Amino acid sequence: MASANVGFPAGSLQSGGTTDIDVRQMLTIQHENIEFFPIPTRPLSVILDDPKLHAAFRTDTELSHSGRLTVQTSTDDMLGVGGFKTAHPGFLTLLSAPEIPLGSRPRQKVAVKRPFYKKYPPGSSTNPINFSIGRYTISDELPKLFREANVLYWARSLLTFAYEYIDHCVANSSDTPPFHIPRLRFVEAGLALSHDHTQPGHKSKSLTMPRAGYLVEELITDDFIKYIHNMDCNPMLDPYEVGYEIAEFLACTQHIQFAKTGGLAFISDYQGGLEICLTLKFLHIRT
Repeated sequence: MASANVGFPAGSLQSGGTTDIDVRQMLTIQHENIEFFPIPTRPLSVILDDPKLHAAFRTDTELSHSGRLTVQTSTDDMLGVGGFKTAHPGFLTLLSAPEIPLGSRPRQKVAVKRPFYKKYPPGSSTNPINFSIGRYTISDELPKLFREANVLYWARSLLTFAYEYIDHCVANSSDTPPFHIPRLRFVEAGLALSHDHTQPGHKSKSLTMPRAGYLVEELITDDFIKYIHNMDCNPMLDPYEVGYEIAEFLACTQHIQFAKTGGLAFISDYQGGLEICLTLKFLHIRT
């Protein structure tokens, strides 16, 4: 029989029976069964040709995908918190691959956003930092998420329209542009509706109703840059800063959108990655 003395490092057997589990992290990981509705990129001409059908983002069940969303809900792990939304790291897995890259592979890293309101301790003043995060009821949460999805839906269309105009001008010019034209896009995104687990044999219709909603976005992995503020049309960057040329180009797209829509709409609050991903907070539409 071979000797049992095989030279284990000192203490290895003793430590083998112990555990060191991050219980806090385990308790803040949330798993959701979802129905995922991708936000499409639709040409502005298509929207205007049939506004009754395409004027707003819709949750078309024929284009939805069932799947699983994992959200790290801890405030310590948050990607960020704005004035009315929190952003959390998460993983998206869809049972059927959509036409867009988002959700095309299992456990894809995503940014999960959800509206919130500030809860202040009873009797305290509304201190900007002394608050906890409160969540809306599903009846109040869904309209807010639909507005966010619809803003992104229109923004994608307006940015595509600006590029179509630029490409048309370049194609009909005898000279090539004396500068580089960045090719940017908005993050791929979709609306995820979470449903309760249906109990076998349970006939209650309430179990099929959405329990919570999330705006799921492609995760921006490079440096996050604020290009243009929603209250100022000038680039937020100085000429010597990285990304200034992109900010100037985005200001140009604002002028194109404003002029070609007769002053009705333009994208504001451009922010995002340095290469291809953009996100936004505001879409200015004048009625």
